[in-house]
Order: sequence, then structure tokens, then C-alpha cells
Amino acid sequence: MPPHDSETVPGLGSSSPALSRSVQAQLGQRLRQFYETLALGEQPVPDRFIAIISQLDDGKREKQQS
Repeated sequence: MPPHDSETVPGLGSSSPALSRSVQAQLGQRLRQFYETLALGEQPVPDRFIAIISQLDDGKREKQQS
């Protein structure tokens, strides 16, 4: 991977692996396509996504209570 084509992922610290801009663009495009199919009701929301969102919500509530 050429050094000028990569950058560290924001919020993950300098020791995290870098993603090339092309990989970032491909991931973004695929996530947008997937989101569109969910938003249009073409596919159900995967159970794994629901579990992750639930875990995030639980963590958020715990922070607000402390």
C-alpha cells in the first residue's frame, strides 16, 4: 500500500491499521447500498445489527445514569 494513499482511521489511535482511501470508498459505497435496501424495506434488519444497536443503547443508558 503506498504511503500517500493511506490514513489512520479516526478515533482508533495511531497504532491502528490504516485503510487506503480506495478501501474506505468501497466500504462507504457498500454500506450506503446496504442501508438503502434496508430503508426501502427490501431486506429485514439482520439480527446481529439489532443486537449491536441494543448493546450500544445499553452502554449509553449506563453512562447517563453515572
